[in-house]
Amino acid sequence: MRRFVFCNCLTALTLVGLATASYGVTIVSENFDPLSGGAALQVGYTFGDTASSSTGIGVGAGLTGDSWQTVNTTAANGNGFSGVGAQYQNGAITGNTSSNLSDYTLSFDAKADGGSLNIQIETFALPGFGGGVTGKLNTAPDNPGFGNDQLLNNTYTHYDLNLGDTAIFMADSGIDMSGGTIQITFQFNGTGAAPFTQALNVDNLKLTMIPEPMTASLFCTGMLALIVQRRRKS
Repeated sequence: MRRFVFCNCLTALTLVGLATASYGVTIVSENFDPLSGGAALQVGYTFGDTASSSTGIGVGAGLTGDSWQTVNTTAANGNGFSGVGAQYQNGAITGNTSSNLSDYTLSFDAKADGGSLNIQIETFALPGFGGGVTGKLNTAPDNPGFGNDQLLNNTYTHYDLNLGDTAIFMADSGIDMSGGTIQITFQFNGTGAAPFTQALNVDNLKLTMIPEPMTASLFCTGMLALIVQRRRKS
């Protein structure tokens, strides 16, 4: 009988592993070779000493191919700061069913020849930007609304940012990740005395949804309890 229960426990644990693996969902996956269908890149805004800007596919500038490239060119206007809000937009996302921000991770590889990175994530209720904005996450705090940037290096560096980590995403205006549209703004903040031209390259952009370990643990406990109960009845 012990052998039977032990075998069933192993079966349950195997099923739990499979269930946990299958429950992980990739919502956004972009290596920009080329940009996936339904997605778009655009400059949403500029500020400070920025004189011109661009965002699009940087041919051959990625880790293994192309990248998302944003260029910030400044003039000597005397503001002492500058920035470009480059936006990744996708109005056809699926699989983002969890309401728990800690279940989501934004990962990417990035490099730049100067500056730092502010990140904003904005969600809409329906596909195709329908239904209105449901909220925004921001790495900068509400007050003063700047700072807490991700540091950038001149060689590709990998970033894994959990959306529920309030030390990273310090402001949340009621974001709802379960909508059909997402907009990710990489605000490339320039640094140094103007004029200058700086480029930000981003590759392997991913947004994944994976339940916290506690979810899998509770599922495992339930499965084992069910096996023991059925064994006692037999």
